[in-house]
Order: sequence, then C-alpha cells, then structure tokens
Amino acid sequence: MEAIQFIADMNFYHWLTLAAVLLIAEIALPGGFFLGAAAGALFTGLIHILMPEMSWQLALTIYSVSAVAFSFLAVTKMRGVLDFQSDHETLNNRMDNLLGAHGVVLMPAGGAAKVKIGDTLWGIVPDEKLYDQAEVKVVAVDGTNTVCELLPR
Repeated sequence: MEAIQFIADMNFYHWLTLAAVLLIAEIALPGGFFLGAAAGALFTGLIHILMPEMSWQLALTIYSVSAVAFSFLAVTKMRGVLDFQSDHETLNNRMDNLLGAHGVVLMPAGGAAKVKIGDTLWGIVPDEKLYDQAEVKVVAVDGTNTVCELLPR
C-alpha cells in the first residue's frame, strides 16, 4: 500500500525527477529504451502542473500511454538515422581502400617481401617481376596480402 500512496502523492517534481533519472539511464545505457519513458514522465509532470489535483490512476494512465507513444516516435525517428547508408562502400574496410594505392616494395634479406603504403607495411603476393625498392600499384587484395603490379618508369 505504501507504493500506491507514494504514487498518489506524486507531484510535478517527482515526475521531473523520474524523467531526469531515466535520461541519465539513457545516457549510461544508450539505445533509445529509456528515452520514451523519460519523455512520458516529463509530459505527465507538465500535465500535473495544469491539473494538480489529478488522480494517481489518471497520472499513471497518462504516463503509460505517453511513454509508449514517445518510445514509438523515438524508434521510428532513430530508425532513419541508424539505417543511414554511406555513399562510400569501402568505408572502414582497409583492404578495399588499398586498391589503386601506390607503394614501395621492401625485400629484407631472408624475410618475406612487403609493400610499404604510406606508413604501413602490407603483405604482398610474391611475383618474380618485383624487386627491392620497386614502385608498385595495388591491383587486388588476396586475403591479407596485396597483389601489386610494377609502375612504369
């Protein structure tokens, strides 16, 4: 019975505090789950200002309906943001971004040949045409190795 009495005694400040706690939970655990509930608590608090003698049953009904409505709105609005498709298909795919890059072959004595592109060393598929310090262009990617061709001098 104490819980019902607490809900019956809730005023604008209680609803505002609930909204703040739910917003903090949303910040700590992002995903949009608490956002609609926080907006519903804030909305209920604002209604509570206009109708201070509102019954606790009506307050809980307003909160429940508005929390579901705001959650639905948040999900539908976020879906458009989260489903964003980049016009750069190779974004965050380092191996695909190497295609067309120019580099220099490094052949250490007794070690595997590498190609230096920028400041990074990449594996290279062995080719008898390649030699140390040769300038090459990446034409394909084979797993984690690059397939390179000599650049004309």
